Amino acid sequence: MLCWMLVSDSKFRPLSAANHSGANKRRDVGPLWLLMCWVGCLGTACGKESLGFGSIGILDEGVINDPANKSLRFDLLRFGLTQFCTEMQGRGVALKLQDGTPNLGRFFATSCQSEVIDEAARQTLVVRFEGRGYGWTNITGRTGFQTRGLLEYAPDFQMHEGAMYIYFRPRNTESVNFESTLIESGVAQTGIAITGVQPNDVGRNIVQSQLRRGFTVIRYSDRGETDFGMGVIPVGQRPLRPFQVVQSDKQTLDNDRTEVHSGQQDYIGGFVVQEDDQALTLTLTLDGAPNLDVLLLAKGTGDSALESYIRLPGAAVPQAIPFAELLQQGQRYQRTIPVPKGAYYLLLDHSDRVGGAQPPVTALDDRAARVDYLVQVGDRP
Repeated sequence: MLCWMLVSDSKFRPLSAANHSGANKRRDVGPLWLLMCWVGCLGTACGKESLGFGSIGILDEGVINDPANKSLRFDLLRFGLTQFCTEMQGRGVALKLQDGTPNLGRFFATSCQSEVIDEAARQTLVVRFEGRGYGWTNITGRTGFQTRGLLEYAPDFQMHEGAMYIYFRPRNTESVNFESTLIESGVAQTGIAITGVQPNDVGRNIVQSQLRRGFTVIRYSDRGETDFGMGVIPVGQRPLRPFQVVQSDKQTLDNDRTEVHSGQQDYIGGFVVQEDDQALTLTLTLDGAPNLDVLLLAKGTGDSALESYIRLPGAAVPQAIPFAELLQQGQRYQRTIPVPKGAYYLLLDHSDRVGGAQPPVTALDDRAARVDYLVQVGDRP
C-alpha cells in the first residue's frame, strides 16, 4: 500500500513501507511502557520532530535502548503517570477494525484513572475509563454510544537493529459496559425490532474489536525517538502515516486517514495551541467524493456539536464557525490558520447542513469520502 511523503518543498512523493529481517531478541518488561503507548495513541508528540519520521517524540536523548536501564524505566513511568489520563481526556481516540484502514469512529474519554502494577508475579496496567463516542457501519448507519469499564494490558518487547518494539497485548477487555445513545438507520431499527438483535451489541463490537487489537510503541535509538501504532507492528516496520514528514519546524499533532460517509461528520481533536502567536497548519487530500467541508471549531463549540452528533440523527450544526473552506477531490489542500491560545477540533463535514458541500444522494451508495489529514502547530507566519 502506498502512502505519501510531504517533503520540505511541499511536494508529495509515494513512499512504500519497507520490511526488514534480522534476529529478534525478546524479554519481558514492566507495564509502564503501555503508558507511553496510550499517550502516542492520542496523537501528541513527546517533544520535537526529527527528520524522516512523522509523529515522533524525543524522550531522554542519550539513554540506551536497554529495558534493564532503571533511569529509562523511571522516566517513562513518570512521563506516563503525568500525561496518560490528561491526554486521553483531551483527545479523541480513532476506532479502526484493522491496521491500514480508515477510521470508522472515535471515542472521547470524560474520566480516566490508571494503576501500574509492577510486581514479580504480575506486571500489568489497569485503566478505568468512562466516555462517549460514535461509529459507523453499513448496517446501522451512525451509532452513538457511551461506555465505561476496566481494561488490563500486559506488555512484552522485541529488539531489532537497535530499535525496541514494545507490544501491549490485551489481558482483559471484557469488563466494559456499553450503552447505545443512537441507531441512526431506520432500516436498522426495524431489523433490530424484527430479529431481536440488541442495539448495544452493534456498537459494543466496534469498541471491543478496537480494544482487542492491542498497541505497539517503537523506540528507535539512543536518541530517544519514539513512534506509535495500533495493533501489532512487525519488527522492522513502522506505522502507516498518510503523510511522511521529512523536514518541518512544526510539531505534528495528528497524521492519519479517515472515512466520512454521506450525511456524516468526523470530529478530530482537540488540538491544543499553547501560545497566542501560533497557528495550526492543515494538509488534506480527498478521494471518493467530489467535495467535503473543512471546519475549525473552538473546543467549547465542538463539544456541544459533538454531544448532539452522538445523540441525534443528522449532521450537527455548530453555533460558531471561525473557519470553513471546501476541500475538492484530487487537489492537495494546505492552510495555515492563526488562532488564539486554546483547544480546537478539526471538523470534516460530508453533509448538506454545514458549508457548501453537496454529497450526491444515490440509493445504496453513500459515496464515502476518504480523507488523509495532517495537523501541525507552529509559529505564525
